[in-house]
Amino acid sequence: MEFDGFLYETLSPLSTPPPDLECSGEPEPYHVLRSHISMFTNSTPLPETSSPEFFSLDDNDDRRISTPSLKRSRLETCEEPETSVEAGWFRANCRFKSPMLQLHKEILDFCDFLSPTAEEQVLRSTAVESVSAVIKYIWPNCKVEVFGSFKTGLFLPSSDVDMVILGSHIQTPQMGLRALSRALSERGVAKKIQVLGKARVPIIKFVETRSEISFDISFDMENGPKAVGYVQDAISKWPPLKPLCLILKVFLQQRKLNEVFSGGIGSYALLVMLIAMLQNSLDNHSFSQYNLGVLLVTFFDMYGCKLNTSDVGISCSEGSTFFSKKSKGFIHSRKRLLLSIQDPQDPEKDIGKNSFKYITIKSAFRMACSTLTDTKLIMSLGPERSILGTIIGPDKVLLERKGGLSGDVTFTSLLPGAGEQLQNDSCVPKVIVKDIVGEDGVAKKSKKVVKLKKIVKVKKIKKTVKERKSTSAGTES
Repeated sequence: MEFDGFLYETLSPLSTPPPDLECSGEPEPYHVLRSHISMFTNSTPLPETSSPEFFSLDDNDDRRISTPSLKRSRLETCEEPETSVEAGWFRANCRFKSPMLQLHKEILDFCDFLSPTAEEQVLRSTAVESVSAVIKYIWPNCKVEVFGSFKTGLFLPSSDVDMVILGSHIQTPQMGLRALSRALSERGVAKKIQVLGKARVPIIKFVETRSEISFDISFDMENGPKAVGYVQDAISKWPPLKPLCLILKVFLQQRKLNEVFSGGIGSYALLVMLIAMLQNSLDNHSFSQYNLGVLLVTFFDMYGCKLNTSDVGISCSEGSTFFSKKSKGFIHSRKRLLLSIQDPQDPEKDIGKNSFKYITIKSAFRMACSTLTDTKLIMSLGPERSILGTIIGPDKVLLERKGGLSGDVTFTSLLPGAGEQLQNDSCVPKVIVKDIVGEDGVAKKSKKVVKLKKIVKVKKIKKTVKERKSTSAGTES
């Protein structure tokens, strides 16, 4: 039985994972989500309950604000004198009464903030032309293709530019990379040049001198450009995809979990995870009614708490969101806990198998879900602190950036209080995850959950004992 709206449950950060699914050759029905969260911002009656531990998405009482739309990114103007951008969007009488509606708007505003300005677009395009000119000088008949986030529009201010050289007729990629390295250096186009000739996909990494934009260039890898069309079609089909992807890319980047070569989740795999979540969660309602705050929590809940990654893989092909890893041959005895993601361009390829830090990623997703569904914590923020700022913190790039439609919005004005200590931090057990999985994806050490105060107390006791022994030894001598 399905509901249009239901209770928004508060999830424990250390909730027990669902029992393993039994694998067989035939697909079996199973539930990915234990509870239903309303995806819509329109009013729906909620079941009567005495429990206060939920967020209502009913915005009937908030007459000041109309139903949010994915095409709108500013809070409605209040009937009061205009204030400067630095005053922020979060005056008490301008906030939504529903935390999830407030989070929805904060996501849209933050994505506006991340969107490239006209000057940044020109800077990136000029950098691409400069690098392409050097490549064409060496191999006049080659084809230079730009792919990845810059081509699809899913790039962050700090994102690099991915390029591939096709038809150069070089004997080996390593020879081509060395030749390109010399040419870029001699012409002063690049700095901080690194040639990774022994990588699974040999590439050259460098920073373009004038723009300070990072580049990754490879040879004859056609799968990157082929994926561009698929990603662009997906963004057109699923309007929530772009804002959610941008938020999650920042979330992973700030935790150093966004690079595949270091065990993180790449942009392409993240996109497939999002599409699978949207396919599993959404129905035929109007896209303009979907609540991005709820969808973000649903993503964290699905991949941080509920998905049985031991037996279940992810697919975004039509009519098949999840599948048995065993039936696809994606199951590996030494990597059972890791994520398996079917490449929509190549169904036999698992693009999640190299994300060996997924246990750490899963822990981050789970804690984000717990934070965003903690009613007492969210309500304690007050009108001067943002909800999105509880999971997105300040960093050098964001703090130095001025973005938004006006070009003068700052991070601190957009997400006030981001990165500050939360009111109930002292009550939350600190999760220490150290060397959970190695590069081969094998579990090395079990996760230990301890309270920071206990660690400090034990250290103090050991120090005191050591000092007493030292004093005693000195007295005897």
